Amino acid sequence: MAQLRTAAIRPDGRKPIDIAITGANGAVGKALIERLGGNPAIGPVRLRALVRELGRSEHLRDLPAERIQVDYDDPENLIRALEGADCVAHLAGSLVPRAGDSLLGANLLTTKNVAEASIRGGVKSFVFLSFPGADARSENEYLRTKGQAEDVIAENFASGAIFRVPMILGADTPAINQIKRLLRSSVVPLVAGGAVRIQPIYLGDVISAIEWAILHPEAPLNRMNLVGPETLYYRELLMRAGLRLGKRPRILPIPRGPARLASSVIGRLSPSSPMSRTVFDIIFYEHLCNDEEAGSGAPIARTGVDEILDLSLPNRE
Repeated sequence: MAQLRTAAIRPDGRKPIDIAITGANGAVGKALIERLGGNPAIGPVRLRALVRELGRSEHLRDLPAERIQVDYDDPENLIRALEGADCVAHLAGSLVPRAGDSLLGANLLTTKNVAEASIRGGVKSFVFLSFPGADARSENEYLRTKGQAEDVIAENFASGAIFRVPMILGADTPAINQIKRLLRSSVVPLVAGGAVRIQPIYLGDVISAIEWAILHPEAPLNRMNLVGPETLYYRELLMRAGLRLGKRPRILPIPRGPARLASSVIGRLSPSSPMSRTVFDIIFYEHLCNDEEAGSGAPIARTGVDEILDLSLPNRE
């Protein structure tokens, strides 16, 4: 796992650093709690794990965090949950919102409400996970709402970080679980045969970047692309993962044009579908970043794909 190159700065004798984590139920939230709560170099820490439903956060029960149920549409509820925190790590957001929600609600309105509650609660530092290509003027609704959320944060906080992260790979991340599901079949249908270039980042590297931002509140808030050090086709990633699991599937190419048209129809008929036109254009088109720029924002060592797969997958399934 990549380690910070700079030392944690929590001195002796001061009150615990108080960190609130929204979207704590996810793989990133759980890993962040494990890192911050189990790193003696940080010193005393209070962790607040903000979740929508306590019943769906049992996997956090044994971790060193206080679970707090929140309603992101209730300003007073959010203020109570965030009041007195030193930093908020805002991980809540979605490419495929829950039933009844929207990309606007999941990514922009939730961020606005958390930011406003943070300001009223005295929070000074704000860390946010966005996506490469986020732009408030984008035609893609996901990129647009992420970009608008970035603007809200940049306008209201001087300290913290906005990390634009692509596919996150690590044990039990959605991307790794999807790869394992695909590899259960001998034939894997992929749009364009998986000929989409990606820059996957290791979960541990994302956590190191968030930890760095939290422990260095003196650093000015910046928007940083945080992508992995390798650019490869998705089909190559799948085949490399297959080698570790003893699988060698045959890839069945699906033409991009008809698949994109089908996603548009599905999205109109079922707005909450996980395969709308917006989702299709995020998953099956390239959103690449300059590698040198991506490696200069936060002082962490980024993990290569083979090492990521070794850390994330068993040798045989």
